[in-house]
Amino acid sequence: METEVFSAQVPEMNMLGNGICKQDGCVIFCMGAVDGDQIQAQIVEQRKNYKIAKVVSCDAPSPYRCAPECSVFGSCGGCTLRHITYEHEVEIKKASIEAALRRSGLGEVAVEEIICGDAERYRNKAVYHFSRDRKIAYFQGASDQYVPISDCLLCPSLFSEIAKETETFFAGTEMVPAYLYIRGNQALSQLCIVLGLGAEKQAVCAEIEEYVAYIRAKYPSVVGILTGHCMHPEERGEALQLLWGRDYIEESFLGLTLKITASSFFQVNTAAAQLLCQKAVDFLHPAAGDYGVDLYCGTGIFGMTVAKLYPDVYITGVEINASAVADAKENAAANGLSNMGFFCGDSADFAKSTYGSIDFALIDPPRSGCSDKMIQALCKLKPQKIVYISCDPGTLGRDLKKLVEKGYILERVAACDLFPRTKHVETVVLLSRGI
Repeated sequence: METEVFSAQVPEMNMLGNGICKQDGCVIFCMGAVDGDQIQAQIVEQRKNYKIAKVVSCDAPSPYRCAPECSVFGSCGGCTLRHITYEHEVEIKKASIEAALRRSGLGEVAVEEIICGDAERYRNKAVYHFSRDRKIAYFQGASDQYVPISDCLLCPSLFSEIAKETETFFAGTEMVPAYLYIRGNQALSQLCIVLGLGAEKQAVCAEIEEYVAYIRAKYPSVVGILTGHCMHPEERGEALQLLWGRDYIEESFLGLTLKITASSFFQVNTAAAQLLCQKAVDFLHPAAGDYGVDLYCGTGIFGMTVAKLYPDVYITGVEINASAVADAKENAAANGLSNMGFFCGDSADFAKSTYGSIDFALIDPPRSGCSDKMIQALCKLKPQKIVYISCDPGTLGRDLKKLVEKGYILERVAACDLFPRTKHVETVVLLSRGI
């Protein structure tokens, strides 16, 4: 492996926070470099088609570079773009989406806008872990290495305060909890807290009961406290036990009142999710009497928003997770949405129980995108409009190419920065069926 230091002018960067340059025709990803930097770098890893380098020194910093405000930036792994201005982050995300669609063979597709909300303090949930010395911490990237934190700038300061109070409380006890999970509504008027006890701690002890009483007295906005026995609140099979109060919060969302349980999926940025949902509905713009499906609907916020705004449209939400479907049904009923139903099952299997065609489809798949089976099934239903919401530009491009090859026309592309300062971005696309 090469070890010499080389000079480079960095012409571009990606959403991972890496500068991209070339040396002797080989692409080099420079960790932490910014486009516009003049750097000294050193190769640290050789891959088949590219190299990875680290910055040794920055001789002339880019005008886009800024000082990270977080003391653990670079070691935490949550934020990847905190060393550049937010305005430039938006530009990079727009360019990254366009590049992904271009690589997929879709040609030059322009992202017409990126919708942005607040760049800080936007998360409505957080998972804190307890290190072996009882310190509140995040896991570093995908590892099991603890990074102690005092305040995460992506989360409300109230979350950090509760986390530090929890750390202080258990510092004087014999037990070490596995995790602390906090979920709140946008107004922070309702919070649920889950304290993970770890797989080996099966009983709720007096210390836990004292903690519940302590949190209840100190934070009136906490409406429920639960516990679990896994090492992470979203670990498969984690069954939460209610210790006090209730297991849900209530959230206002584009005219809907949603009941969100502690364990159910909900977008982590409520304000930006509303902007994304509104853009998806604007793209769809169904006509009176239309019938459509909301595939991979989760708890159904996209479909319910359509049903709320267009009472003469009927929509079926499709989701394989039974608990999410139960939550969706309850929320639809509570909001009087008689024009929305639900199908619990694989999105690819929904076509088997549908006769004829449909007018539209909303698709919000996981990061892995749509299966070939699902795309085949969808095209058999012949929707006139498809609105595809994606959290991964790469799999989005792959799936759009398949739909275009089946006769669909790519009409509009927009994006929403649902996760500012991180490597993630949401894209919403409108396709129409060709003649």
